[in-house]
Amino acid sequence: MNFLLVSTDFPPRIGGISTYSKEIAKALTKRGQVTILAPGFHNSRSFDDVCAFQIIRTPALPILRNLAFLVYFPFLIRRYRIDVVLHAIWLTALISHLYYRFIPIPYFVSVHASEILDDTRTWRRTIKGYLRSWRVCALKKAKGLFPVSRFSAKLVSTQGVSRNRICIIPNGVDPQRFKVTATYQRKNENKKLLTVARLDLHKGHDLVLRAIAILKREGLTPQYLIVGQGEEEVKLRKMAQTLGIDSQVKFIGFIPDSELPRIYASSDIFVMASREIPGRLDLIEGFGISFLEASASGLPVVAGNSGGVNDAVLDGKTGFIVNPYEPKDIARALKLLLNDFDLALRLGEEGRRWVETQMNWTCVAEKMLRAIHKLI
Repeated sequence: MNFLLVSTDFPPRIGGISTYSKEIAKALTKRGQVTILAPGFHNSRSFDDVCAFQIIRTPALPILRNLAFLVYFPFLIRRYRIDVVLHAIWLTALISHLYYRFIPIPYFVSVHASEILDDTRTWRRTIKGYLRSWRVCALKKAKGLFPVSRFSAKLVSTQGVSRNRICIIPNGVDPQRFKVTATYQRKNENKKLLTVARLDLHKGHDLVLRAIAILKREGLTPQYLIVGQGEEEVKLRKMAQTLGIDSQVKFIGFIPDSELPRIYASSDIFVMASREIPGRLDLIEGFGISFLEASASGLPVVAGNSGGVNDAVLDGKTGFIVNPYEPKDIARALKLLLNDFDLALRLGEEGRRWVETQMNWTCVAEKMLRAIHKLI
């Protein structure tokens, strides 16, 4: 089977949808021929040259890029004899819908979270809101929709799509990249907590800082590593100082994707208290791939109960799902893991087992292929 995967986010660009698109392409390459249509970047050639699939890049300039998506699409369908089109987000599915009358190639659309919701926070999201009617038509015409979580499935079901064409296909992780190392051996004061995420308001870094301050009053002083960049950094640094825990908190900033496995391997507990912000439909945790990266690395997880997190963390099995608005609840879960070596080890091992047997990209691709064959 010949696949065309269309994505507006693709490496070397960093992000969850970019990772999703790359890993789906890699996994499907083992089952057929995969061609990618993605935006061009000034440093993309070094990435493209080592990939096992064909990548067609549009010009980098936004106006030319959007036009190129429209022009390249029918050419690629015929040039590579495409059987199925996969759209990483709904926006590019408008192209399939536009050409469908003349090129009736079955297409499928992945759904993550905030991209399916409308608001006017930015000019881009405002424009997408104006396309709502077309979006609904494109989603209805699609052979199938692949939300990454039960939360995302609920969002897409409000678009008037038949439920029998909605198939939840969760994200995955590469267990060969993220591996277990025996790090959970340190004394409490030397143990490391880790968050890997953009420093955005909904990721809950501020609440984790408050939880660490609670732990300090109770005699526990773990280190806290914050990996990522974002607009909240200045506020978070000031908060750490105000709470008297700045000596425990290390802002690592951006690190290359290749360095992520090492960061996870050097830590003991992964914590991300993701929450929903009233009025901010652009800030929602549709799934949380970093939770799976932590599980693959054998780390117990503490996660905020919001969005699609319940599909990325098994409460009481791979970690704890806590109230993300309550620092005491976060601190309670962290304290359990800091004090109970056997519990932390058991949750980490179960997380690793879950990734090896179900939550890896090979399993994700196989589930996607079964859904495609069933829905075509």
